[in-house]
Amino acid sequence: MQNIKTIAVIGASDKRNLSVLNELAARYQLLLFDKNINEVNKIQQSLLTENRYASIEIMPCATNASWEADMIILSGFCINDDTVVKTIKEVATAKIIVIMENDDEFTKSINHQVSFDLLFPHSRIIEVININTDDQAEKEFLLEGHDSYALDTVSSIFEGIGFNTYVSQIN
Repeated sequence: MQNIKTIAVIGASDKRNLSVLNELAARYQLLLFDKNINEVNKIQQSLLTENRYASIEIMPCATNASWEADMIILSGFCINDDTVVKTIKEVATAKIIVIMENDDEFTKSINHQVSFDLLFPHSRIIEVININTDDQAEKEFLLEGHDSYALDTVSSIFEGIGFNTYVSQIN
């Protein structure tokens, strides 16, 4: 399992992932990037309210955030934003890239799984899908990917912050 200390969240204004970010902020340094600076400021303040001593920094660009991070989370609009994806490509080499999907992105990005693997040939792509049908409960996630080491790492992180994971290794 990889020792993750810093996580870049690219597309940090996606409020559907706030519970995950809140738990991550209690244990990891977070580098937040989003095109909507007002929303990312609100997310940062919300996270700091819950985790007073957390290390949460807003980054001016996706490339810098990704460069400094041990692991990258793509979320919200960034999942299907070719410009953002291409800007982090060079600095994502050998890193785990987590694609945080929600219901409306799932169908769009499942068609992009092969292209994520092609875009990031030297990275470890893990799709994390919220599988709860109840809007109030965000405790179960399906993790899919080709790399068993990355799946173990992400599963360990998610279970360590209190979520249940189901792992599916794609061959």
